[in-house]
Amino acid sequence: MRIQLSLVALAAAVTLTVTGCGGDTSSSPTVGVSTGTTPAVASTPAAPLDAETVLDRLTAAKLGLTGGAVQTEDTDPNDLLGRPNGYLSRASADMPGGDRDGDKYSIDRGLVIEVFPTAADADGRSKFIQDALKGMPILGTEYHDRTGEGTVLVRVSGKVKPSVAKKVEAAVAVL
Repeated sequence: MRIQLSLVALAAAVTLTVTGCGGDTSSSPTVGVSTGTTPAVASTPAAPLDAETVLDRLTAAKLGLTGGAVQTEDTDPNDLLGRPNGYLSRASADMPGGDRDGDKYSIDRGLVIEVFPTAADADGRSKFIQDALKGMPILGTEYHDRTGEGTVLVRVSGKVKPSVAKKVEAAVAVL
């Protein structure tokens, strides 16, 4: 008896669901209806940017970058590459105004690119750095720029002239 009631209840629920799907379809999207125009080709999403690609594009933008290098887990000065809460890829370059005598791969030399899994991770890294610099002004300053999707953080040393930093900002905006 209990099984029969369950089957009846199930049948009623299915009937109500199917009946509820009927009705006015004027506001539903039409599928498979030709409008006489050429169908749009589905675009494939652009591949996510990595630090090497960003470095190549910024170098091509003629910003005066030299000595560009992609860091590995052996050369990452922050030991964040590939680690939990770290970045997926990292690159650095020397820039006019940066300190060529600064530590290899460091922000002191001009420019650092860090690519994160999510925009929130990049936001967190940027906020952490900016808060630390505000709390200890002796550490200097940095300009921070982000790509459209927000996962790429481009850091420019505060030693770089503001006019040059603006050029980096413009180049990053079109990545």
